[in-house]
Amino acid sequence: MEQAISRRRVRYSILSPVYCEAESLPELCDRIARVFEGMGKPDEFEIVLVDDGSTDDTPAVIRRLLDERPYLRAVTLRRNCGKSLALSTGFRHVVGEFIVTLDADLQDQPEDIPRLLAGVEGNYDMVNGWRTKRRDTLIRKLGSRFYNWVVQRQSSLYLHDMNCGLKAYRAKLVRTICVYGQYHRYIPLQAHLAGFKVGEIPIKNSPRKFGTSKFRSFRYEGLFDLLSLLFLDKYGLNPLHFFGKVSMLITIPSILIIVYFFFEEVAYLLGYGEPVFNRPLLAVSLAGLLAGILIFTTGFICDFILHHLIRSRLDSIIATNVSDVTDGDMHRRESGR
Repeated sequence: MEQAISRRRVRYSILSPVYCEAESLPELCDRIARVFEGMGKPDEFEIVLVDDGSTDDTPAVIRRLLDERPYLRAVTLRRNCGKSLALSTGFRHVVGEFIVTLDADLQDQPEDIPRLLAGVEGNYDMVNGWRTKRRDTLIRKLGSRFYNWVVQRQSSLYLHDMNCGLKAYRAKLVRTICVYGQYHRYIPLQAHLAGFKVGEIPIKNSPRKFGTSKFRSFRYEGLFDLLSLLFLDKYGLNPLHFFGKVSMLITIPSILIIVYFFFEEVAYLLGYGEPVFNRPLLAVSLAGLLAGILIFTTGFICDFILHHLIRSRLDSIIATNVSDVTDGDMHRRESGR
């Protein structure tokens, strides 16, 4: 199978995470194949299925499809790890210059793939699908609107449907972002924060044909992931700036109170006032001083570790490498001096 793939000039990779979707897989593969035949590129695509520990007949169906379809490849996870890790695993195995992620439940239409590819082959690094008429329960639609509203208010990325499973990317983008936990909901936000150009295109959406959704209607954990991403974006390269500010808010008032009690104790020793060692506020101030020192030390250690990792981090912020510049470009630049 790998030899068959290597003989084909794969320019487009369709990545689909799969969990208990045995009934939909044959139709999914057939419709994607027809899309690329209609584009006149039947030998320039691959489909990579990532079986996320399915417990139904999905593994058997995938094995049968692998024997029948030369454009198909598959990766099987030992257990159910979630959509984020399934996508991350798939990103490591795709070989195309342009990548499309598509859920296997057939709610999003493979026929919309050419429109998304046109976007990433043009001006965008990533194009996100926008389900303008989402075929889902009222609770899911309301939850999605609230989720997108929060993301829009907390970032400068204004997308209508960030969690849509149908997305297209340039390969460099998926090599830059890190998808784990539940971060698959925030792939467009990660791309935007990393400096990539993100757009969206309206797509069609259909009711689920087979089975039921594998996700809960209300997933509050996504708010925690949003806070984590925004924190990493603002303080990921200078953690001491955050921990130092928090430390100062605790340490400075504690020191002032301790200094005040010091002079009170001196006055007591001179025969004025009362002893201060039985004051609860003194104990609170000493605890605050200790906490502030520990918080500052945490930020200092983070900065120390980051100092040794910064070179690998630089690769994720380079837009154009010197090696990407052709000899002709260099000649024109020198001639223009």
